[in-house]
Amino acid sequence: MTGGDRSDPPPEEAASEDLHNLARDWITLWQSELAALAMDREAQEAWFVSLSLWAAALGGVLGGLPRGLAGEPRRDPLATAPRPTPAAAAPDAGDAEVECLRERVATLERRMAGLERRRR
Repeated sequence: MTGGDRSDPPPEEAASEDLHNLARDWITLWQSELAALAMDREAQEAWFVSLSLWAAALGGVLGGLPRGLAGEPRRDPLATAPRPTPAAAAPDAGDAEVECLRERVATLERRMAGLERRRR
């Protein structure tokens, strides 16, 4: 057999298959690791403490920033700004079509009721 066994894939296909298998195994490994980490109570507490510290630090930084112009009284950074009232919804062209269909169905129901009365 000088040309090699015909059932063996070409080297580039074999390398591609090996990379595919390696990537699949690596993803499976990390999915199981992350799932285990998500269930670990100590890891959850550590993340909670870490995020709480970051939030407190960020709140301190934002609280120390100057607000407005010099001489203006400071306002509460958590207060909401006044907002304009929302605009009324635009009329929907489909509403007229729906009403027209309702009227048509009502007319057809009346005609059907009349036909049924005559039939009896």
